[in-house]
Amino acid sequence: MFEKSQLQYKHSYSSGECLTGKVHCGIPLAQIRGAIVKLVDLAAEAVKVLKEYGEEGIRSDILAEQLRTPKRRVYDVLAVLRALKLVKTNRRFNGTTVTWVDPIKDFVQRNEYEDIKSQLDEERQSRKDLQVQVAELKEQIRITKSKLRRDTPSIEVSEKTEFNTTQLRIRSLSSSGFASVKDSGMEVYIETHEPGMVVDPTVSKKDEHEALLRSLQRI
Repeated sequence: MFEKSQLQYKHSYSSGECLTGKVHCGIPLAQIRGAIVKLVDLAAEAVKVLKEYGEEGIRSDILAEQLRTPKRRVYDVLAVLRALKLVKTNRRFNGTTVTWVDPIKDFVQRNEYEDIKSQLDEERQSRKDLQVQVAELKEQIRITKSKLRRDTPSIEVSEKTEFNTTQLRIRSLSSSGFASVKDSGMEVYIETHEPGMVVDPTVSKKDEHEALLRSLQRI
């Protein structure tokens, strides 16, 4: 009896079959390959249908009907597509809706990328040009301020000077402005951070450089 069982086991092993009681579990390799090929073809057809339905999606049972395949086979395909994040599913009262997720939806087309890159390069160049212009303008302002200082005569006064006018305009030559201005009602005390003040007693004649000097002092 023992020898007969051994012979039966050897025969089953050599033929690529597995016997467990009366259940036959041996599957030929060709059959396995055929099943894989059919699953790949089924997945390709499923992807086509899902793309056609787009964002609206399709119920899994309707998908199985259109593919003319059992639901369990469709579930096998959907499991793979979900793992690849190519579909999303939504369970509802009437079944599971499957929606295709376009993997290139968030990608920019090559021509659009080149256009955006070109615009960005132009903006960068424009910014560089503006920086150069600003630097040139600052240099011109510096030269203008120096010229205004040279054009204004500098007088060192040790004695009091009387001006026959009702107005006096005092301007600081330093960009730091005034350090202190005190008014007692009878006298005004003015102090600057750096030496250099211009006293203008003129009332009727407007200083041509006044507006420019005010603008320069704000820079």
